[in-house]
Amino acid sequence: MNHTLAVGALTCWLLAEALGALMLTRWVSSGAARVRKTQPDGMSLPVLASHAGLNLTGMVCWVAFLLSKAPIAAWLALAFMIPAIGLGVSTVSIWTPYPVRRAQPEAAPFRGADPGRPAPMGPGGQVDWRHAAIPDEVLARAMEDDAFASKLAEDLLIRNLAYEARTTERTVRLDVRATIPLAHGVLAIATFLLATLAAISAT
Repeated sequence: MNHTLAVGALTCWLLAEALGALMLTRWVSSGAARVRKTQPDGMSLPVLASHAGLNLTGMVCWVAFLLSKAPIAAWLALAFMIPAIGLGVSTVSIWTPYPVRRAQPEAAPFRGADPGRPAPMGPGGQVDWRHAAIPDEVLARAMEDDAFASKLAEDLLIRNLAYEARTTERTVRLDVRATIPLAHGVLAIATFLLATLAAISAT
């Protein structure tokens, strides 16, 4: 048996269990367990309990392997770990608050079609497209009036360039909470790889 691999696997296993316990504690304290009946599409308690139970059972078998150096205990630990990882993927996919871009506010109606309500103007006299949208009557007028169509095309170009500049500068902020299940998953994979190598070396 490669003692270094076996101890490394146990270390990763303990760290993964600690993060799992942290996520479970936060899940229970958030009240999600109490509203499970009203939100059936949330975290599944049986799946979560099975994931934790299989992991703990596998870790007990791994400790027995370290103490007895019996290969059967190592392979039994891996047998429990495999379905536990599968169930863990299900729980992590629900838990992780993946970062998304915020929806842009809906544009206000285009006010340039009504002479009494001019469109908001930006620097240089162009239409401020951040608060404007083009209705059908404006497009119809552009089809009939070449000068108006030219001005409309110019304003559209300015709008697109301004939007491109805003979206390029804006960055997506990651939710720090996502690193907890991510680290849990990485440690689980590391545990499985180290445990597999240790079990092979003990055979």
